[in-house]
Amino acid sequence: MEPTAKDMAQTKVNQPPRDRWRALADRGVQGAVTVSGLLVLMTLLLIFVYLLLSVLPLFKPVSLGAARPLPIVNASPAWAIGMDVQQRIGYRIDQQGEGRFYRLVAQGYDSAGQLLAQHTLLSKPLLLARAAGERDLFALAQADGRVAVVQADFASEPPQWHFPLGQQPLAFDPQGKPLALLALASTRAGATLLAAVTDDHRLLFGRFSPSAPAQQTQVQLKAAAQQLLLTPDGRQLYLLSGNQLARYQIDGAQLSLRETRTLGEFPPYQLTTLPGGNALLIRAADGSLREWFTVEHHQQRQLTPIQQFAHRVLPDELLVTEPYRRVFASWQPGGAFALFSTIQPQPLLNTRVHGEVQQMAFAPRGDGLLLETAQGWQHYAVDNPYPDVTWRSLWQKVWYENYPEPAYVWQSTSGEDSYQAKFSLIPVIFGTFKAAGYSMLFAVPLALAGAIYTACFMSAGLRRVVKPAMEVMGALPTVVIGLVAGIWLAPLMETYLLAVIALPLLLAIVVLLCGWLVNQFAPRRLAPGLDLLLLLPLVVLTVWLAFAIGPRLELQLFGEPLHYRLGEGYDQRNTLVVGVAMGFALVPIIFSLAEDALFSVPTALSRGSLALGATQWQTVVGVVLPSASAGIFSALMIGFGRAVGETMIVLMATGNTSIIDGSLFQGLRALAANIAIEMPEAVVGGSHYRVLFLTALVLFIFTFMFNTLAEAVRLRLRKRYTLNQETP
Repeated sequence: MEPTAKDMAQTKVNQPPRDRWRALADRGVQGAVTVSGLLVLMTLLLIFVYLLLSVLPLFKPVSLGAARPLPIVNASPAWAIGMDVQQRIGYRIDQQGEGRFYRLVAQGYDSAGQLLAQHTLLSKPLLLARAAGERDLFALAQADGRVAVVQADFASEPPQWHFPLGQQPLAFDPQGKPLALLALASTRAGATLLAAVTDDHRLLFGRFSPSAPAQQTQVQLKAAAQQLLLTPDGRQLYLLSGNQLARYQIDGAQLSLRETRTLGEFPPYQLTTLPGGNALLIRAADGSLREWFTVEHHQQRQLTPIQQFAHRVLPDELLVTEPYRRVFASWQPGGAFALFSTIQPQPLLNTRVHGEVQQMAFAPRGDGLLLETAQGWQHYAVDNPYPDVTWRSLWQKVWYENYPEPAYVWQSTSGEDSYQAKFSLIPVIFGTFKAAGYSMLFAVPLALAGAIYTACFMSAGLRRVVKPAMEVMGALPTVVIGLVAGIWLAPLMETYLLAVIALPLLLAIVVLLCGWLVNQFAPRRLAPGLDLLLLLPLVVLTVWLAFAIGPRLELQLFGEPLHYRLGEGYDQRNTLVVGVAMGFALVPIIFSLAEDALFSVPTALSRGSLALGATQWQTVVGVVLPSASAGIFSALMIGFGRAVGETMIVLMATGNTSIIDGSLFQGLRALAANIAIEMPEAVVGGSHYRVLFLTALVLFIFTFMFNTLAEAVRLRLRKRYTLNQETP
C-alpha cells in the first residue's frame, strides 16, 4: 500500500532537524546543479546565435537600391562619368573636352544636380582613355597626336581637374599623325604610361614622370589594330587585331612581344581589363563572355581562357568594372542589368534598370552606381559588400590569377589595394585535422600504454607517485609548450631528423627485446616496479645512441643532412614538430581519464578471470579493457577535441602555411590558430572579419558534433558492458 500525502507530511514532521536540513541541502544542491546546467546550455546557444548572426551578412543577397534621378543637362554626349568615394560629387567628361563637376547630394544651398565647376580639359579631342584600376585618371588626344592627362581632384573646394604631366598637352607622336587608339596606366612609382596606335599603324609607348625625362619608343605594326589596353599594374600591353591578341611585356620604356594568341573564330572581339594584374574580359560576336589571364606553362606565361560566364552578350551592351574589386556589371538594351564577380560564372544579381543607358560608372568602393541616360543621371545604392565570398569560393576550387590551376587557397591580405582576397576554408580545416590526427597518433599509444601499465601492473606505491606527476604535467601552459617546440624542438629535430624518424621503431624493438630477455633469464616475476627501473636506462641509452649516430648516418647515406636532401619538401616548423609538441600536451589528459576508467573496473571481475586460469595480460585485454571502454573512448574524444581546438602550440610550432599537403615535413594552419593570427588585423564588418567568424562557427559545429557523437557512443558502450556484467 503506497503512502498517502498525509503520511509523507507526517513523516517529514517526525524527521529530526538534522535530517530535514540534509534533505533541504540535497534539494538545494540539486536545484543549483540543474540551473547551472541550463545556464551552460543557454551560454552555448547564445554563442552559436552570436556567431550565426555575425556570419549571415556574408550570404545576404546582392541588391540594387531605388533610382535617384538627377537633372543633368547633356549638351554633348559623355565619354566618361564618375564620382568620389563618399558619392557626394560626380563628374562628367564630354566629347567637346569639357570636364564638369555636379552635386550628387543636396548640401547647404546646393541642390542635387547643381553644377559646381567646369573646365576645358582639351580643345577638340578625338579620343579618351581611362586608366584601368586607377580612379578618375584620363588621357585625351587631339588630331595632331597631342595628349593631355587629367585627374579629378575632389579634395579642393570646389573640385578641380588636376594635370599630372602639366596643363600643356604632350606631343606624344613626334610625326604629328592622328591617333586611332589610346591607352593609359599609372604605376605605383608615380609614372604615367601612355600607349597609342596611329593611323599609319605605328604602336607608340611612353613613360612620363614630372621628376624624370620622358622615355618613348615605337613599333611598326603589320596590320590595323582594333583595341589597345594597358594592364592596371603597368607591366603588360595588349593589342587586338582581328582575332589575334598580342601581349607585350613592358620593361622601362621598352616593349617586348611575349606571345600572340588566337582568340577564336567569332570576331569582332572586345577587351575589358579587370583591376589587379593581367586579367581580361573578352566578349565575342557569338555572345560569349570569358575571363582570360596569363598562366605559367613550362616556365613561360601564356594567355589562357579561365571561365565562361553565364551571360549572353548582346550588341551595344555596356560593360563596366569596379576600380579595385574584380566585380563588373553589364547593361543590355531593353534594361537588363547583371552584376558579376569573377570567382563564379553565375551573376550575383539580375534585375532591370529603366531608361536607355549611355554611360555607367561604379563608386570607388563599389557601393554605388551612376548611370547617364538622355533624361539625366540616375544614382543607385549598391549593396554588395562581400563579392569575394560565396559558397563556391569557401568550399570549392577557384582559379585565381597567377595560379597554374584551380586550387583551395586561403590568403586573406596583401600589400596591394587591388589584391583579391581568397577565403577557402578547406586548407585550414585540413590543417586542423592534420595537426589533431598526428598529435593523437603520437599521444594515444603512449597515454593508453601508460594508463594500462599504471592501473593494472604498477605497484600501489609507485602509482601514487606517477599518477600525480602526470596530472601536474597536464597543467603546463600550452604557450610554454609551443614556445619550447618552436625555439628548441624544431631546430633539434631538423639536426637529428633521421634519428627522430627511426626512434619509434627502435624503441619498440628495445622494449620487446627487453621483455623477451627478462622472460628468458628471469623466469620468476620481478618485484613490482623493478621491470620499469630496468627498462628506463635502456630507453635512455637507445635515444642517446640514435642521436649520436643519426647525423653521421645521414652523411653516409645521402652525402648531406637529410633536411637538405628533402629541399623545399622540408619546413623546419612542420607537422612532425606539432605532432610531438601537441601530443606531449595531450598525453596527461588521455592518460589521467583512461587510467581512472581502468582503475575503476571492479576487482571482482579481474580476480574472477585470474581464478579461471587467465593470465594477467589476458585479463587486461579480455576483461578490464572492455569494461572500461566507455571511459577510454571518452578520454580519446576529449583529447581529440582538445587537439582540434588547440591554438598556441599550432600557432608557434608551425609555419602557419595554409596548404593542403599530407607530408609530415610541411607546415599547416589550423582553424583556431588562423583566428588568433588574423582577427587583430581584420577590419570590423569586412569580408575578412566575417569569414573569421565563419571559421569560428565551423570550429564550434565540429566540436559540438564530435562531442555529441562521442557521448552517444560512450553511453551505448556503457550500457552494453553494464548489461553484460549484470547478466548471470
